[in-house]
This record gives sequence, structure tokens and C-alpha cells, in this order.
Amino acid sequence: MALVLIAVLAITVIAVEHLPAPGHPRLLVPNQAAGESGPVSEVHTVTVDGVRRTYRAIVPAQPTGGLPLLIVLHGRGQSEPVVLSQTGFFGLAQQRQAVLVLPDGEQRSWNAGHGCCGFAGSHQSSDVPFVAAIVTDAVRRWPIDAGRVYLVGYSNGGKLAYSTMCAHPTLFAAVATYGAVPLSPCQPGTAAVSSLLAAGTADQVLPFHGKPGGHPPLPAVPQAVAWLRSQDGCSRTALTEQDGSAMVQRWAGCAAGTDVESVIYAGLGHAWPARTSGDSPAAATLMWAFLSRHEARTIRTAPGDVTPNQVMGRG
Repeated sequence: MALVLIAVLAITVIAVEHLPAPGHPRLLVPNQAAGESGPVSEVHTVTVDGVRRTYRAIVPAQPTGGLPLLIVLHGRGQSEPVVLSQTGFFGLAQQRQAVLVLPDGEQRSWNAGHGCCGFAGSHQSSDVPFVAAIVTDAVRRWPIDAGRVYLVGYSNGGKLAYSTMCAHPTLFAAVATYGAVPLSPCQPGTAAVSSLLAAGTADQVLPFHGKPGGHPPLPAVPQAVAWLRSQDGCSRTALTEQDGSAMVQRWAGCAAGTDVESVIYAGLGHAWPARTSGDSPAAATLMWAFLSRHEARTIRTAPGDVTPNQVMGRG
């Protein structure tokens, strides 16, 4: 598929070398024996709006061209080791299927807009530009297929994923979240993006039927899915199937070839669904199956405003 490169992001970003500091310890990647040629853990820094921000990358050993980029936004208060062990995405880097990126929210929180959430929300951190800057830096640093950039978010990170998708829809081929809803619909005319929204019916943090009086107000999960379908111009007809305790609804053939999926885990709460969750399919399995079948038709990056260094520390 032919890809068109369009320069549109006006973000002042500087990428500089960053070695692990006391607050950013060396991260041991799981299931990697000493001397094994496994994925490399690296820490990189970009400066966005005058603030140095860091992200960790788990890069396949000797990466070759055309790898997808998978950005995973942590939940509020989550550490990097928890994200790696909980989500199940590490195996993608281990099997050389993707470059995995774990951005760091300020005080482990994200500014998703509408006053959400925590330190980042109250201090108006530039988190949407930060995520966009990571895409620009990563596609220049590693042999990444810029048409296969995927964004995943959990809880607070999921809310940021939707805010970033609304602001920069053509940066991402697809977006997937668990335990999160968009805090508002994207502006009319926003480009269609394939999206998967997964939620548990017993979630007390993200009530399935919404929380209108919350700070910020939370739409009901069906309302949030309707926003995504409206953005993508999907029909009302969905293909529905049951996968263990998860009901999967898929609206295919939406605008520009996009899809929308809703995955509802009956009886599950806010915790990320892993393989140990009874008969529930792992969220990572469903998400990667969804994400990996999508490719962006138009890619937007920012030329000339990122200057990456070639040597970074193993994390």
C-alpha cells in the first residue's frame, strides 16, 4: 500500500541521550537469560515545551526493516515492571514482531484533558504532544514501518490515548484501550481511526454505565463506543461473537477502511485481563489481533524538529 508522508506537527522537540538515573533504574526484561540475544531495553529523552520527558523502548535484537511500533500508556501510578508483566506485550519484542515503547507520565499520571488526571492533569502536562513526539523520534531511530504505529492505553493512559488520537488521528493505524473511555467525542471532521474499546462490567473505577457526576464526567461504555463509531462513519450493524466471558462486537468497513470493536468482559473489574482471568481471553491477545491487521494510509510526522543521538544506554 502506498504511503504518503505529510509534514504537519509543529512541536519543538529535542531528542538527547539519557542514561538511567536513580529515579529511572535499569529494567530487567523478563524471561531473558544471561548472554541471551534478547530484546534491548533503552531509555530515551525528548524535550517537549521545554520539559525533558523520558520513555523506555524494548527493541528486538538486531531489528530489521518494517517493524510496527507499539506505544503502551501506563495506568495512573503504574511502574514500568508492572506494565511489562501485566499487559503481556513484552513477547512481541521478544519475538521480533514490534518495537515496544513505554512512555513515562509525570509522577506516573497523564493529562488527558478535562482535568484528568492526578499531578499531570492539575499541572497541565504536555502529554498529547509528548506522545506525538515519541512517534517522530521512534520512526527515525529504529527501522519502523510508519504506517503501523499503534497506541494502547490502560485506565488513565487509555483516556490519554483517546485524546491523542483526536489530536493526531493520522499518526496511528489503530488504538486499543482497557478500563478507559474517551472523555469527549473528537471534533467533527476528525479522520477515522480504527479503535478497540475493552471494559469490564464490574469495573468500579470506570463504571460501565458511566459516572455523569465524576471529575471528569465519564460517559457510559456504550455511549463511548457510539462516539467512536460516529467518528469512523460505521453502520449500526455489528458482528457479535462470544469469546469465553468476553462479548466482542465488531463494526467493519467503516470510513477509510477502519473498524471499531467493543470487547465487554462480563463480571470483570478494573484490573487488566490477563491469561489467568479464568475463561476470559487475554486483553493483549485480542488487542494485538485487532491492531496488527490495520495499516495507516497517510502518515504525518514532523521534519527537522527532532535531533536523535545514536547511542543510548541499555536500560
